[in-house]
Amino acid sequence: MTVAPFAPSAAVPTTHATADMLGQLSIALQELVESGAWTNGEQLEVKIAGTLKNDKFIVIKPIKEKMVCNPDPELKQKHTYQGEKQ
Repeated sequence: MTVAPFAPSAAVPTTHATADMLGQLSIALQELVESGAWTNGEQLEVKIAGTLKNDKFIVIKPIKEKMVCNPDPELKQKHTYQGEKQ
């Protein structure tokens, strides 16, 4: 599991409560790895979500490679396209 290290900015003071919360988050992520929900080599994306100021939550999801789809150029349309009727 690869997660960017936490680097608090000057705008976010690190308090005992913040350090405790980060410790709990670290333990929870380790439990997910140990349970097999995630693998150690998996990259994770961490985002803050929510629409209201006091209604925020953390979303952690694996980063998946985008599938590239290349259609077969040999496939031909079997029916003529009539277009949109007016």
